[in-house]
Amino acid sequence: MKILAIIINIFFPGIGTMIVGKIGTGIAQLILYIIGFGLSATGVLAIVGIPLAIGVWIWSLVSVAKSDAENTVVIREVVREVPSESKN
Repeated sequence: MKILAIIINIFFPGIGTMIVGKIGTGIAQLILYIIGFGLSATGVLAIVGIPLAIGVWIWSLVSVAKSDAENTVVIREVVREVPSESKN
């Protein structure tokens, strides 16, 4: 699941972070990336927007790579242990 989150973060920074359970961080990354991308489209403000977008992109990849994906709520709900049946 962690690898899937990294791949998603390559294309959509913040979404993969939310997948591994860091909802607040993921929302912040997504909003900052959208702001940086929007500023990149302007002339003068591209000086701020391009580094902001690149910085948030790197931050999103690092935050997922360093996350403890096995202990997140999202993954624990998906991977539940099925109780074994006792044989009589």
